[in-house]
Amino acid sequence: MLEIKNLTKVYDESTIFKNLNFTINDGEVLTIVGPSGSGKTTLLKIVAGLLPADQGTLTLDGTELDITGNRIGAAGAKVGVIFQDFNLFPNYTVKENIMLAPLNVAKIDKQTADQEAEELIAELGLTEQANSYPYQISGGQKQRAAIARALAMKPAILAYDEPTSGLDEESTQRVIEVIHQLKQKGVTQIVVTHDLPFEEAISDKSLDFATDIEV
Repeated sequence: MLEIKNLTKVYDESTIFKNLNFTINDGEVLTIVGPSGSGKTTLLKIVAGLLPADQGTLTLDGTELDITGNRIGAAGAKVGVIFQDFNLFPNYTVKENIMLAPLNVAKIDKQTADQEAEELIAELGLTEQANSYPYQISGGQKQRAAIARALAMKPAILAYDEPTSGLDEESTQRVIEVIHQLKQKGVTQIVVTHDLPFEEAISDKSLDFATDIEV
């Protein structure tokens, strides 16, 4: 699914990581762990096309991805990202948040966007929250809404930045269930986390920035 070769990122004169190599297969869950500030989220953003890398290659399903941080259009939708603060638009309902990118970026018709949003809402247990605004729902529900919004663009890979941060035990367990549910459907997932019990519950393979990364 995703092959990374010799990926290097430098800020000013500080090397974040150098000659990073790893592969994720279809349907696998890769967790990225390590100390705060070690570059985990930086790597996630490079994979998603939101930050540039200095050298190396990212190959997704046999196609090399742009690493300049300027991935746009269909190429930009190949990796869906769920950010730590969810980034839901506060003036849109849960359903409207999910429909926004399919309508405005993918340019699909409203009826199709509506139907697909309804399916995602049901799948992620958000039926009762569909017409609620982000301020009206819990942190765990916001997390699932953000996952639904990312899935609406049909990404090849789903990437999460600290998905259990600030969540209680019940909400964390619900996120674990969603990740397993998506894995069973063949969705490839990358998860940045500092939560080791959570990591153990979801991970097929792990990349540890404390031991596996050359700087």
